[in-house]
Order: sequence, then structure tokens, then C-alpha cells
Amino acid sequence: MPPKIALALCNAWPEPTPGEMPYIEALRAAGATVVTGRWNGDQTPFRDADLVVLRATWDYHRDLDAYRAWLAALPVPVANPVPLVLWNLDKAYLEELAARGVVVPDQAVLPLDLSAARATLAAKGWARAVAKPTAGASGHGVTLVTPETLEELWPEIAASIAPHRLLLQEFVPEISSGGQVSFVFYDGVFSHAVQLLPQPGEFRINGKFQPRKALFEPDAAALAQAEAALAALPGRPLYARIDGIFRGAQFILLEAEVNEPGLFLDVAPAAGARFAAATLTWARRG
Repeated sequence: MPPKIALALCNAWPEPTPGEMPYIEALRAAGATVVTGRWNGDQTPFRDADLVVLRATWDYHRDLDAYRAWLAALPVPVANPVPLVLWNLDKAYLEELAARGVVVPDQAVLPLDLSAARATLAAKGWARAVAKPTAGASGHGVTLVTPETLEELWPEIAASIAPHRLLLQEFVPEISSGGQVSFVFYDGVFSHAVQLLPQPGEFRINGKFQPRKALFEPDAAALAQAEAALAALPGRPLYARIDGIFRGAQFILLEAEVNEPGLFLDVAPAAGARFAAATLTWARRG
């Protein structure tokens, strides 16, 4: 019997994005039944699925406790696996990956407190830093600060980050010149990489900031570093996006996305078939 794949979306994004269509079409071409449902809506589409695949659950950070509870209560297999997704929801995971040898920016996870942020900037000696919530999506609450602007920007920062903790990272200037490179993997196998260049005067490369996107062809050394970051995760994902910048030949991990990442099928539509094949393999495993 063909597997039933339920794609998890959300109330804020209740329909698949155009970029997901190569994946959905490839699933259907392979004989799968594909349905969609909202994690914070009617649960009927998920109840008898062979596999729930987390896709556009992009409003999860607005009610993180409810999202965690929903994941834990799903009665069917989930991709990515729930323990791995729960681990990934708090960006403090970067500290764990650093302890496993993955190179990440210098950073600190702090309570949402101006004095703590000010003291950290001073102790680290950072001229610029990025403030962001430890739980967030699509660039929500991401702000560039300096020791001089921190206090002025604090009300805005606190309002956008609460009730989460603060992740303060040293600004990596390479993001402005070389952009971010995102490596996409399906079931542990490299699929494609995309370079995202920010708009002039911008450093954020989330979709709402309209970065320029192009396929990126990594050399063996670059790919090996992304694969090492993937291997450091505490579980094997169906899909993963390993985001970072290059400082010379050194890859610096910015995020390892295994919850609901965009996978740039608009840039690499042929990858939809690879994602579909991996999904069906997972669904048949149960």
C-alpha cells in the first residue's frame, strides 16, 4: 500500500510554499499519498500518516511549549525524530557542538538582562555582536549591536526575544562579503549547497531580507567540514541544513537546522526527487 506522508505546516503558513512543490510532486509521482496539516490546527491529517515531515511549522517560536507538547504527542513516526528536533529548538545546542569539535562563532547564552549583555560585550571585547533569541525562526529578533548601541536598542531586543534567553554571538564579517553557505543533506547524504548573499548594507540572509541565492559547488575540504558538523548531531536526520560561513578555508557553523528549514528546492529543483526518495525510505522503515 502506498505510504501516506503528512507535511506539517502551521496557522501562519497553512499552504505549502512554491519551493516545496518539486518535493511534493516527486512524492506523488512515486505513488505516495501526500496530505498537509497545521501543527496548531486540525490534527486529523496526522493521525494515520506513515510519516509526518516537519516543513513550514514556522510560527512554532510563538508558543514553544505547545509545539514541544505537540511533537511529543504525535502518535506516528516523525521526521525529523522528535528527540533531535527538541534538542535543536534551543540554539544553546551550538555550545554542545562546539564541545564536540565543531567550529562555531564565539558566543554566550545569557538571561535576557541588559547588565549581563553589557558585561559580556565588555569581557569579550567585541566591537560588534549579533543578539538573537535562543529559540526563533526566520530571523525573528536578530539584531546587530555594538557596545555603544546596546542600551538604545535594548527595549526592542527584549521585546522581540522574550520569553526566551539571549544568544549573543560575535559578528562574523564574512557574512557581508562571502555570504552564508547552506549544505543540504538527505538521510546523511549530501544533496546540494546554496550560497546566500545579503543585500547591500544588510547582514541577515533570511528569506524576508531577500538575499541573492545561487548554487554553490563545494570542494572536498569544504564538504568534509559540513559533513563533520552533521556527524556531530545527536541523531541521524532525514533532512538537515548545515549553515555557515568560510573564513579562508575554515568553515564556521552558524546553525544546524533540523526542525523546519527551507531546503532551497527553488534553486535546486532536481533535489526534490532526492528528498522524496529519502522520505519514502524512512516511511517504509516505520
